[in-house]
Amino acid sequence: MTYGRVILGDNQFLGVNHSDQGKATALFNKFDEADAILEVIGWAYEAGVRDFMFTTHDRYYPVFAEIKRSNLFPGLYFTPSLPYAHKYANAMAERGMVDVVLSNLGPVSKLRLASALARSAVGDFTGLMKLLVEVELLMCKGLQVRGVFLLNIMFDLLLGLRNTKSLEAYHSFVADRLGVIPGFFTMNHPEAVKVLCDEMGLKEPWFCSNLNAGGFRMNPSPADVLDSFSSGKSRNIAMSIFASGALSSEESLTFAMKAKGVDAIVFGSSRRENIEKNVARIIQGE
Repeated sequence: MTYGRVILGDNQFLGVNHSDQGKATALFNKFDEADAILEVIGWAYEAGVRDFMFTTHDRYYPVFAEIKRSNLFPGLYFTPSLPYAHKYANAMAERGMVDVVLSNLGPVSKLRLASALARSAVGDFTGLMKLLVEVELLMCKGLQVRGVFLLNIMFDLLLGLRNTKSLEAYHSFVADRLGVIPGFFTMNHPEAVKVLCDEMGLKEPWFCSNLNAGGFRMNPSPADVLDSFSSGKSRNIAMSIFASGALSSEESLTFAMKAKGVDAIVFGSSRRENIEKNVARIIQGE
């Protein structure tokens, strides 16, 4: 299983803009209703996009319910990215860690939950991680799931701690138990390749990482990231190709499509004309 050349992202739906908080707030409010999100997904689908990558935010429950109820977008694949940290951080601030764990993992059996909690007490969090993945995926029940990606807030932490046991458990669980693509968001592509490919021996793991003409958030350096992408050791999805609007779409797309080792490009947009223009260029590869 692999991804199409272009993937619709969801930053616009959640009000994420790394350079303009005012625009971010306006976007978050704009997409408060499911119909507004469905309209944009529909534009991308009509343009030829067949993959939607999203974080597991609560506002997608009514969106996915309508997709399933009305059988919208046949052939569209979904890739949840987790954990959505703000959801858990806000809940823990309000209710405390124990209550959050119990409420979010409630759908799983008490026996499995007790076993996972017991193992976590001695420093083994693999059981809780697997339960978390299962619970987060409940919103995707009935949808065609292409992959499950671990967000950089968790992956890069495990990477820095060299917690290869948890990374291996996650990779195996998603690939073998769920039968979909396991993937990783990272802010340091070279380090991710070093640990997962060179040290752990994983064959062509999927990474989603920053790649753009301006070097925006390309760590530890643009040159190192470009070398890492082109190493052939991993499958790669380029994100932040427009550098949060700092670069022209023409310059950005040309750079991303010419870079070696880019298997797919993910981008988000709230304007139909931009979606149609960018998707056409990426699919045609010009």
